[in-house]
Amino acid sequence: MPTEQQPLPSLPYRLIDQETQDVLLTADDLRGFFIAEDLDTQQTLMLAGVQSCDARVRRTETALLQVLDHQGEPIGEYYLGRARLTPSAPDGHLTLQGYTCAYPRAGEIWRRWASAEPLPYGEWARHPVDWHESWLHVVQNAWFTGGHRAARYGTDETVTLDGRLLTTGAGFYCALGEAVNGPGGYFGSNLDALDDCLRGSRAAPAFRIEWAHFPHSRRALGERFMTSLLRLFAEFRIEVRQR
Repeated sequence: MPTEQQPLPSLPYRLIDQETQDVLLTADDLRGFFIAEDLDTQQTLMLAGVQSCDARVRRTETALLQVLDHQGEPIGEYYLGRARLTPSAPDGHLTLQGYTCAYPRAGEIWRRWASAEPLPYGEWARHPVDWHESWLHVVQNAWFTGGHRAARYGTDETVTLDGRLLTTGAGFYCALGEAVNGPGGYFGSNLDALDDCLRGSRAAPAFRIEWAHFPHSRRALGERFMTSLLRLFAEFRIEVRQR
């Protein structure tokens, strides 16, 4: 991650009408969207640094929120559905009535992904474990927003996992995704999604897994999960070398 002397840039957002593809606004920041609690009702969100806004539109039934990178290209998206925009202050801020996202660290992670600095291997593991689910969420969202399939794109015959880093289920899928598809790569977010990825990779070259410090991750991830995982790999003839 960039240091405190190199602060991450603001994270731009774009709100569009999914049905018409009209751009409703762009803004430098969105507050109150990434939260810890999973809410099933619309909340008041604050859009700061609004750069452009279609003054004719104050309500839409098919709002789509796009996360933009440093070049203004979408790297993530969230379907909000019904949304209402209201001017909130003379400073140009707007409030948005919409649904929230229950991954509290996702905004900070998106800001990192939106920067011009490439992701290195293992960056997810440098964060505390309570970041892992948010990181995996960003991985999955960015992967499919980028037009990728649930499949293997890498070509290495052997992929390596370091069991010392695999202390959470989300962390395991972060590690597996980048081992198979490179930094920021996705290869499942749960066992069913992993099954989809393996089925989608039948035409890809076969690969094996070198799993270092396997006993460590087995203890951390639990016997039930590991038994199901190894059974799934065996079903698709994925050799797992434990050491």
